[in-house]
Amino acid sequence: MAKICMTHGWHDDNKGDSAILIGTIDFLDQLIDAEQGRSDVSGAGVAKAEGHRIDILPIDDQVFATERGPFRHIRRRYRERVTVGQPLMPPMRDKLRFVTSLLGLGAKMMFGKQGKSGNDIIDAADLVVVKGGHIFHNGSFKKTLSSWLALIGYLAPVMLARKAGKRVLLLGHSFGPFKTPAQERFFLRTLSDCLVVSREEITHAMTQKADPKLPHALLGTDMAFAMAPRASDEHAAVKAPNGVASPYAVITLRDWWGLDQQAFAERVEVLSRSLLESRERLGIERLLVVPHVLGPTDIENDQRISQLVFDHLQKALATAGGEDLATRIELVQGDPSPDALVDLYRDAQFLVGTRFHSVIFALMSGTPVYALSYCGPKAPGIMRDFGLGDSVQDIENFDPARIVADIEQLVADKAFPALAEKVIAEKLAITADITRDFLRRAPGRAGVWGQRELKLNDAAFPAPVAPKPAAAEAAAAMAADAPAGDNSATAAHDSEPVVRGA
Repeated sequence: MAKICMTHGWHDDNKGDSAILIGTIDFLDQLIDAEQGRSDVSGAGVAKAEGHRIDILPIDDQVFATERGPFRHIRRRYRERVTVGQPLMPPMRDKLRFVTSLLGLGAKMMFGKQGKSGNDIIDAADLVVVKGGHIFHNGSFKKTLSSWLALIGYLAPVMLARKAGKRVLLLGHSFGPFKTPAQERFFLRTLSDCLVVSREEITHAMTQKADPKLPHALLGTDMAFAMAPRASDEHAAVKAPNGVASPYAVITLRDWWGLDQQAFAERVEVLSRSLLESRERLGIERLLVVPHVLGPTDIENDQRISQLVFDHLQKALATAGGEDLATRIELVQGDPSPDALVDLYRDAQFLVGTRFHSVIFALMSGTPVYALSYCGPKAPGIMRDFGLGDSVQDIENFDPARIVADIEQLVADKAFPALAEKVIAEKLAITADITRDFLRRAPGRAGVWGQRELKLNDAAFPAPVAPKPAAAEAAAAMAADAPAGDNSATAAHDSEPVVRGA
């Protein structure tokens, strides 16, 4: 059983962050063999605490000041395997504690013993993994000094893990924007001997500009794709009211700094009306408004914007003679687990998502999806990976008519589920190859890596096998019928190794 420290844990109110943690744990459970054999991520084995020990270090302690437990879904899934430690840094709004912690970090980095971080969880870990997502950015700060302090605070676990000589993995990240070019350079240099796996091409391009060059920076995927979803009946009544199945589509909404909520609600109204008026062509009877994220901060809580837009839709449609349309829009309530949301989105006819991980959950399920982007490169980058680069617009000025037209084409594309499955399998296979290669490398700059050798599972996350074209199958059949002496060229060709790279 390996001891894995996972830094930058956030909160299970944010279902995307929760899914990233779950996917990363499931990924490492399959990739790294346990001492008594490979871990079981199918359900029963995990409940018995088989697999690796996971110690989560939250981003800051504001996650504990919430009504709901910050890692309730994670704990329920993995039971006693998971423990939660104290965060390394307090929130920036607690200025005195934050500055004191920064001074303590500087003292550890300058005067601390080499090979020790001063944090018991990091020092005891076989591996330090920085939870993926869009953590490292500070472009929205107004003051340069504040942006520097925030960046150093974000990087504190990475700095201490490197000080302790640990293998550090950043899996499935999006970076930027940064306040200044100097901050971007400082950030990339801090990752110099870490494994850096970007989840989309825009971030990957940034890592390739690093000077000096990052030796272990490659393109992978968002770690939520590695989540092994479990069966859930949390939304059984939503999917089939009164026990009768009723086809539906899903829309997820979020607030954002500076978003004109009234204008946004009016555009969603036009979109919703158009979708429901086209319901026969789209194969739906209802439109579900799903608050995908419940917090923990106010700006993250989708319940408010979802309720505001839902109320606007009910009033606007009813006063415009659309009472029938108003009854076909429903607001979904509750505190669903990531497994429950994957299940809900899997059975939708399509999804329009402002929430990035609602888009990912739909892609995981092969559900046609349209994205509304609100921050940075993550949504455009991921959508391009699936050949959906044209199926994304900005949250503040999207064109409802274009969305409806594009969705009609997406719903009609019956090949999309198989394509999505193939893309995900390929990206997970590449991410697994990258990670295995990094973990097998020699000790890093401090010469204290690898206090414990990790046994890796080479069979985990195989690349998908492409089906043979009809012509190739016919040639193979002819070769099989030919005399043995005529098969030498074919045999030599078939024996050539297949090399897979990032």
